[in-house]
Amino acid sequence: MRIQSIDILRGIAILGILFMNVYYHGFFAVGYVSPALAPLSDTLVDLFNGVFVDGRFRSLFCLLFGVGLAIQYQSYKKKDISPRDAIKPRLKWLMLFGVLHGLFIFGGDVLLLYSVTAWFVLKSLNLPQDQLRKKAIRYLVIGAVLNLSWSALILYFSEPPLVQGSTAFMELYNEWFSSYGIQMIIQSAVAMIIVVSSPLWVFWQVAGLMMLGAYLYRNEFFTKGFEQNALIKVIIGAVIFTGLDVVLRLQLAAASTEVSALFASVSAVFVALIYAHIVVKLVANGSRIINLFAAPGKLAFSLYISQSIIGAIVLRWMFPEFHLTSTQIDYVYIALAYSAIQIVLAHVYLRFFKQGPLEYIWRKAYTRTQQKKQLLTPASQVE
Repeated sequence: MRIQSIDILRGIAILGILFMNVYYHGFFAVGYVSPALAPLSDTLVDLFNGVFVDGRFRSLFCLLFGVGLAIQYQSYKKKDISPRDAIKPRLKWLMLFGVLHGLFIFGGDVLLLYSVTAWFVLKSLNLPQDQLRKKAIRYLVIGAVLNLSWSALILYFSEPPLVQGSTAFMELYNEWFSSYGIQMIIQSAVAMIIVVSSPLWVFWQVAGLMMLGAYLYRNEFFTKGFEQNALIKVIIGAVIFTGLDVVLRLQLAAASTEVSALFASVSAVFVALIYAHIVVKLVANGSRIINLFAAPGKLAFSLYISQSIIGAIVLRWMFPEFHLTSTQIDYVYIALAYSAIQIVLAHVYLRFFKQGPLEYIWRKAYTRTQQKKQLLTPASQVE
């Protein structure tokens, strides 16, 4: 039986990720670069992102990735099939999708990183609940320390930020938009660097969140939410680290672009948990509006890739000059518009089909591999 809150949270996460990535879908080499005299809207959007967006939806998606692993692990175990052997083909195919996505479409791909990380997380899913929780927290603490350390290091060695129209900006702009070949080289290099360097920073947090997601699922969090004492602790953590992030953005605006993503990743863990708790409670109370996000959640893989494809088409090939004069609010409008389109398309699509196109291809690919290795028969497939 599907847990409604998980589909809804996955939908919210995949739509929210667009608000983080939209700045990079066009001019991936640098992301958003503000005018020399940044408008007030840039400051307001940056602060809003720091409180509600940056890292939040990626953390939420990591939690849900862990939930998916736990569901699959439990399901295969009930069928007397080796969970690790059966899940690995799923991850191998996801790695391939990630490589193709990072090379040809978007260098900020997370599929490769998540599938590689999940490979290492698999062996922890057999741990007792208490040990799994402690290991998840340990990994999250290590990740937080590493990210904060890198933030301080980058801040110390940071250079003056780029501004629109500057010589340095135009050189990067002309190089990035000179050819698709250049874009592929940069994208693939960044995608590989993220994965190879991940043990020095992001791996620990991603792995910790996946383990925490598995723990919370087994603890029935996604039907009950947090108990009051636990919720208070999470809120306190969110307020403290988000507050520090906001102060950093206000006091060190010039360096915040380099540092904020790493610094925000710490508060993002707490805020993502609060988002999850709120959604669980809304579902439990019978909220109908929140159900709008269930359909996108069922098509998360297809929608994630579509965001990159549409973003590249619109912001690289149709309107490359957009990046020469845009402000942050312009990107927000794009993300809002395409989010609305995705919600509508998801609801219409699911009236005619049960699975998204990429979900279908992925499932066919890994089940064929599982059957070739005699891990399961067609009758024992796991949805």
